[in-house]
Order: sequence, then C-alpha cells, then structure tokens
Amino acid sequence: MKLGDILKSNMRSYGMIVALMFIILLFSILSDGILLRPLNVTNLILQNSYILVLAIGMVMVIIAGHIDLSVGSVCAFVGAIAAIFMIEMQMPTAVAIFLCLLLGALIGAWHGFFIAYLKMPSFIVTLAGMLLFRGLTMVVLGGQSLSPYPAEFRLISSGFIPDIPFLGLSSYHVLTILIGVVLSLLVIFSELKERRVQLKNQFSVLPTGFFIAKLVAMIAVINIFTFVLASYRGIPNILSSCLC
Repeated sequence: MKLGDILKSNMRSYGMIVALMFIILLFSILSDGILLRPLNVTNLILQNSYILVLAIGMVMVIIAGHIDLSVGSVCAFVGAIAAIFMIEMQMPTAVAIFLCLLLGALIGAWHGFFIAYLKMPSFIVTLAGMLLFRGLTMVVLGGQSLSPYPAEFRLISSGFIPDIPFLGLSSYHVLTILIGVVLSLLVIFSELKERRVQLKNQFSVLPTGFFIAKLVAMIAVINIFTFVLASYRGIPNILSSCLC
C-alpha cells in the first residue's frame, strides 16, 4: 500500500487530528511558546472541563444519529439545583451530587420518551428543552448567582490527583509520568490486538513500517502531554475522571 493510498483512505479519520496539530503549531508560534507551557495547558483543561463532561455524553447521542440542543441548558439547570442544595439547603455534597445526577437522568428520559415513543424529531424536542430549562434556570436562581460551593465539590473541577513520593523527584508529578507510561502500554496492546484481529479476518492493514510509525507518534503524544502536566501539578481530577 502506497503512502498516497493510505492518506486517502484515512483522511476522514485523521483529518481533524492534522488540523488540530496545525492550530496548535500556529498559536504556539504566535504566542512565543506560551500556549504549550505547563501552567497554560493545565488552565486550558480546567477552563474547558465542563466541555469534556458534556462531550462524553454527546458522543452516544451523535452515534445514535440524533442531536441534543438542550445539553447546555440542562447542565445550567442541574447546576443551579446543585447550588441550591449545597449552598442554601446545606445538603451534604455526596447526597446533592446523587440527587442532581438523578435529576439529569430523569430529564434525559423525559426527552427520550418524546423521541423514542412519540417519534418526534430530536431537534424539535431538545430545542424545546433548551428554551424550557434555560428559563427554569433563571426562575430557580431568581436571576442571581450563588456561591461559594463546598471545597470538596470544587475539588472535582479544580483539584489534582495526589502524587506519590518516588526517588526524590520533587519537581515533577511522578504519578502523572507513570500514568503516561501505563497509557502507552495500553495503547500498544490495543493496537497490536486490533491488528492481529484484522489480519486474522484478512482485512487490509497498514504496512509494518507505517504501523510502527503510528505507534511511535501516539506514544510520543501521550508521554509529552503527561510530562507537560507533570511539570506543573499533575493531572487535574476532571481529566482523570474523563479518562476513566
């Protein structure tokens, strides 16, 4: 298989990755390298943590061939209810989180009822849900902001996984480096297993050279990323929960 054929057959799969790499390179040059500094990378993860959480849920919706326009409004409404539980009602954090997850599940089931049983387009259902829960958020909060959340709740989105002492490398978060190594081994195992299955079923696979280059590139990205995080305070809690 020639390089041109490989690029053509995998352009859809790797096109977004290539575009992302060009964007990172461009802004790294424009910012004189500030973009990829450990503190900035960590801040980008923390500031966009809610997008990571929403994206995980949206994957299943998109795979099913639907769309959810209400996800932001539902998130805001459930967050408002969480604020009322924990700040105004002084409810224990674990109990408030459980009730809010249950509320989110009920809202999702309510949307799903109209889509699955009444055969209404998901676009229409979730558009109505977006407007409804955006309004309900304003109603339950009275147009005001509530703060502060309990410290243990804030740690979910702003805390970091604890480190372990190891060989006196105090300037780096050693557990994060070890996690990068473990992830690399898992990627190697998964890719080799998938390749064996494809060969067993007589599917076309990448030539050995390109396959090794792909593995090296993936491992390099994983370890560079974890090393950058280890240079600051390690992996944020929100990122570790998304990885799990």
